[in-house]
Amino acid sequence: MAQKEGFLSRLIDRVIPKPPDFFTLLAEQSALVTETISNLHQYMQQPNEALAELLTEEEHAADTLKIRNLHQLNRAFSTPIDREDIYRAIDGLDWIITHCKSTINEMLDLDVKPDKHMQAVMDEMLKGCEALERGFRQLETYPAGAEKEAHSARHAHRRIERLYRHSLAELFQGEVTAEMLKKREIYHHLMDGSRRLHSAANVLHDIFVKLV
Repeated sequence: MAQKEGFLSRLIDRVIPKPPDFFTLLAEQSALVTETISNLHQYMQQPNEALAELLTEEEHAADTLKIRNLHQLNRAFSTPIDREDIYRAIDGLDWIITHCKSTINEMLDLDVKPDKHMQAVMDEMLKGCEALERGFRQLETYPAGAEKEAHSARHAHRRIERLYRHSLAELFQGEVTAEMLKKREIYHHLMDGSRRLHSAANVLHDIFVKLV
């Protein structure tokens, strides 16, 4: 009897393979986002070439992780949460890292040094991404915690919006110079990254709503 059950189990696994653990895959991807944001945060405090190179490496790692997760999604016969939401989460998390890299590239190309406004924005970005990571880690076992963390990430975005407006108001005092325009470009990149944070937080919340 036991042999028969074992055979049937193996046969079912072949016909209907077990879905990948998408909760773990998304948690891993969100952890890489936090790590990358943490390094950009550190760069804003003390810029150096080694950190800039590390951020480039992390973008490559993020691309690999995104491709892996999308491959798993495409191959999955079934998913524990909405397939479209998984795709949106994978894509949204990857975009945060993409904006990190574009920020560094612009700072290096334009020879812009970090200022207090960029540092303040990165303080909030790090808080928001840490909340996002906690939320994705809690999705499977504690969905209510994921909802709370999604709210925390969105609040970080709102604080960044206020910082962004304040930074522009303070920047454009007097005659417009090339330095002002360069800094404005960096502020804009950081704001775009914050919008991606907000978008990923919305996906996290959408997943929570469908789970409960």
